[in-house]
Amino acid sequence: MADLLSSLKLIAKAKAGNTDILHEHKWLSYLYRTDEKNVNLEQVESLENLEPNPVLHYVEKTLAILDRCYADLPASEKEIIEEVLRWSEVAKCGSAQKREEWRRRGFQLRIHNIGSARIYAHEQMAVPFGQRHLQKEDLIYTLILTHGLVGQFIRGEVRYRQLYPLIDWIQSHRSSLKWDIKRILLALNHCIIEGVSPAIWEKVRAETSQITSWIAAGEKSREHSLKERLRRLRESSIQKGEDFEALYTKWFSNRELASMFHLLFQKTDIWYVESALQDFSFEEFLKIFLLVYQKTNPLTVEQISFEPLMKDIYYDYKGKKSVNLYSTFAD
Repeated sequence: MADLLSSLKLIAKAKAGNTDILHEHKWLSYLYRTDEKNVNLEQVESLENLEPNPVLHYVEKTLAILDRCYADLPASEKEIIEEVLRWSEVAKCGSAQKREEWRRRGFQLRIHNIGSARIYAHEQMAVPFGQRHLQKEDLIYTLILTHGLVGQFIRGEVRYRQLYPLIDWIQSHRSSLKWDIKRILLALNHCIIEGVSPAIWEKVRAETSQITSWIAAGEKSREHSLKERLRRLRESSIQKGEDFEALYTKWFSNRELASMFHLLFQKTDIWYVESALQDFSFEEFLKIFLLVYQKTNPLTVEQISFEPLMKDIYYDYKGKKSVNLYSTFAD
């Protein structure tokens, strides 16, 4: 274990039964001591065979990628990425008591990047002020806050503007930066995406490199059009034979419908869309969003999460994850 990242060594010790170390390493305590299973079920083959602690398992995979693929990365940059990966998923975990404390503090636990960033910032207050490296912490906080958003922008789930805090941070610190920010961003996103699926990483590697270049260069005018965003949200259905071009033309020739969707999508970020809706037809997909539009305030809505639907829609049939659309909407 001599060559492993310190984080991987700590995880191995905890899994081997040495829970004393959890008192010293809060990130690991939160990931380890939890009954939560907040995980995207899209890549899960069987619910029954889901890892006992899937979030810790995912974090361990991301750290292993960092350890394996970036041995030559400068130590200071590797330390930043390691710290981001350790903290970026903590809002998905924690004991019931700790999660209730976080809620009382107003931490956003349903939007995990925001919640995890707040938890990280709160925990840094325990570090003696004289020992803190505030510029480094501020970068780590901002990277946690924007963690995963490059991949979600590629999928059409979030707007590019959600990356503005990171772009603004880079712009305001450009003259004093000691690190190669483009290199950090690309390595970090490699770990995040390949941790989900090596196949997905190979598919989006080039686009990820392009987007991280935009971020590092301070570019902001990179939003997807409504049509392109919808195309990306329907990618799984398109791969199964859906004629997206014809369906888009058919439905969005209705100017009122087009106007409503433009308003909704220019103001909102949408989580777990493909995970929950890929088995619905394009028409059903649109009707679900129209229901959401009617049930929320279109003037103030900013975040829509299909995570509860994703969790309800899947069940195991003969040892394999299946979809039960009827039971979800029977009521």
